[in-house]
Parts: sequence; structure tokens; C-alpha cells
Amino acid sequence: MTWFSEDELRRQAGDVSFARGAKYLESVETLDDVAGGVAAVVSGTDRYTVRLRNVDGELVGECSCPHAADGFFCKHCVAVGLLVLEGVADGGATDIRGYVESLDRDELVELLVGHANEDPVLFRKLSLKAGRGDLDALRRHVERTLRLRGFVGFQGTVAYTEKVREVLATARELMDGPLLCRVIELVVEALDFVEDSFGALGSEVRGALALYAEACADSPPEPKELAEWLLRLDLDGSGRLDVNIADFTAGLGFEGLAVFRAGVEERWRLDDGEDPYRSRKLQRLREGFAAMRNWQA
Repeated sequence: MTWFSEDELRRQAGDVSFARGAKYLESVETLDDVAGGVAAVVSGTDRYTVRLRNVDGELVGECSCPHAADGFFCKHCVAVGLLVLEGVADGGATDIRGYVESLDRDELVELLVGHANEDPVLFRKLSLKAGRGDLDALRRHVERTLRLRGFVGFQGTVAYTEKVREVLATARELMDGPLLCRVIELVVEALDFVEDSFGALGSEVRGALALYAEACADSPPEPKELAEWLLRLDLDGSGRLDVNIADFTAGLGFEGLAVFRAGVEERWRLDDGEDPYRSRKLQRLREGFAAMRNWQA
């Protein structure tokens, strides 16, 4: 017996998406039981990955399509749900936890390593956890994981954003400044090669920047180097990321702020006005410094 009904599917999707999903059953390419639900691949404009989860008896649907990215329960989730109701899958009812708990340590290690060798996502997650004891190795792993070598479409962007989330989860635990700095640089570079139409990747890099500001406040880097890095990031790149300099005041200190302000003034003098957005940003930064109290040039 499934943990949801057809009425629940209709309620979550709405009549329009439900009707469309009912016509999509043959588009479900794969449907597999996983712990706590099912996973599927559904073909449409693209090939989309779908997860239906049992969360405390409630149906939760996830899909990699644009409609689901806007927060809707989409037709692809409906199609998968209807097949589950037909008995094609049982929603991960098998008690795998009980089986895993019955294994001894060596058996568990062999099982996990074996699956990691077959599953790139699991391998990546375990590699990030294993790298915490060797920061140099972890930074090299992050470099390989987050460097893009060409344009990726919507589905590739979804997958890349998930990689960034995994890396940031590890970085958040370590609060290693150089690691966070490099993650930000790699993701900012990637913004020019992805289809981030819903802003998910941009949101992650903004979160990374705020996290780096915290790390700089706890363990300030060399002020001049930090100021020059922020100038390059905010004013000399593609303009895809805005730096809130107020977040970095603790890390910069007076010396770093002076270097940053001097860099803003120099760029203001040389600005040719060809990039109106950059010109307005420079103007706002100058006005911000002018409004600061107790500032001594």
C-alpha cells in the first residue's frame, strides 16, 4: 500500500498538471524503489529526474524540470505517482536499514566502497568527507569537481549546483578561508557557462561569499590581499556577483578598507561608461564610503 492516494496527487498538482501527468505515463523511462520513496527518469522537453518521498507519511515531490524549480508539483511527478499507485513500484518499503544494521564493520565497508565505485555521486560525497583530514587534497578534489570545461544546459546546471551544495556543506564545517575563496572563484567562473535561469547557482555563490566573510572575520587574511581579491571579484569580472563590502569590514580592518576604497576611486577615474551597470556600482560604492562615519582617508 502506498503512502499517498490519487486524490493527494491531484491536490498537490492541481487539475491542469494532474491531467497532463496522466498522459505522461509512457514517458517514464525508469522507475526504481529507493529508501523512503521512488526515483524515476521522465522524458519531455528534456530528460528529467524525479523523486517522490515519504516524509512522515506525507508526499513530497521533486523534479529537475523548470516548472518544479518554481516550486510546483509538476506533471512528471504526477506520472510517476500514478505508476506507483498502479503497483509498478512500492516506494522503498523494503527494510534496508534493518539489513544494514545487521552487517559487521568489514561487510559494511565493502558494501559502501563497492557502491561508491559504481555511483559517482556517492563517491564524490564520500571523497569530500574523507578529505577533511587533508586540506590540500580536499582543495585539489574541489578544483576537479567544480571546474567547468564548456557550456552546460539546464540539466547540467542542476547537477552542477548540487555539486556546489555538497562542497559548501563540507566547507561550512571546516570554515577554511582558502577553500571557500577558491570555491567562490570557480563558481563565479562557471556562471558564464551555465543556464542559471532560476538563480539557484547564483544563490549558492552568494551564500558562499557570506560564509567566506565569516571565515575572514574569525581568522583575518592579509588585509591588502583580501581587498584586492574583493575588487577583482566585484568590479573586474563579468559583473555576475555583487559584493557587500560591509560583510567584510571585520576581515578587512581599516587597512583593507583603505585599499579597497583606493581601488574604487582608481576604477572610477578610469571608467569609460561603456558598462552602465559597473558605473552605477562604482558610484554606489563611492557614496557608501562617503557616508561612513569616522572615516579617515
